[in-house]
Amino acid sequence: AQLGSMKVTEQIDALNTLGTDPIKKLVTPRVLAALIMVPMLTVVNDFAGILGGSVIAKIYVGIPSSLYWRTVFEQMIAGGFTFRFIPNDLVQGLVKPFVFGGIISLVGCYFGLKTTGGTEGVGTATTRTVVTASIMILVTDYFLTQLLLAFFAP
Repeated sequence: AQLGSMKVTEQIDALNTLGTDPIKKLVTPRVLAALIMVPMLTVVNDFAGILGGSVIAKIYVGIPSSLYWRTVFEQMIAGGFTFRFIPNDLVQGLVKPFVFGGIISLVGCYFGLKTTGGTEGVGTATTRTVVTASIMILVTDYFLTQLLLAFFAP
């Protein structure tokens, strides 16, 4: 939405007039940020989910924490290893967010830079971005899963 707003208020045209490349100045930082932060946020959320599972297992199911954590690590190891020391599940769990971050940022920047029609156009471009990125992620997820399972099958 920010790039779309900049486009309809002609700020991007002003950057071009000043000889500044809007791709380098506006798109590249957003794409790099998404490529770095989406995998990092995935790691944080995965850990929070596993930690939450530990709390639920302890309080509601009565499973000792030591058993829960031992099972978590056994399941990671059971998935096999890449390069003999990195668990396959970890590789797969970090490759996908990296790709998805790229899709989200590139689609958002593309539709943002193509926005026309004032504030109504910004809303339309935002909706198109969300729908397009969601569909691309679903399709990419399927093919990426098939590819990763072919290379990193347990």
